[in-house]
Amino acid sequence: MSAPVTESLVIRPASEQPTPDMDGKEVLVCNPCDGWHIGYVHFWEGEYAGIYRWIGDEFEPRYFYVAWALLPDGLKISDAFEDQKATPEEMDRYWLVREKPSGK
Repeated sequence: MSAPVTESLVIRPASEQPTPDMDGKEVLVCNPCDGWHIGYVHFWEGEYAGIYRWIGDEFEPRYFYVAWALLPDGLKISDAFEDQKATPEEMDRYWLVREKPSGK
């Protein structure tokens, strides 16, 4: 059985920009109205471009979020919980019984 994994988050003010080594990484941004959102750090040609939703719109500091935190590597976390995944046989059974969008 998997053991718990402890990670820590450093929550930074919106005025602090991510660094180039964070390009492409996932972050949490805190919106004072509706809580946490996942975003992605983007740099274009070495210049900071912003934190964006997965679909492309920017989360704007101060107007949308007041704080942000770099998330730990999700693949590394997933590897630590490998035994929690369904087996290929379980996945086949799961998808076999699910109704398809076409109704067939």
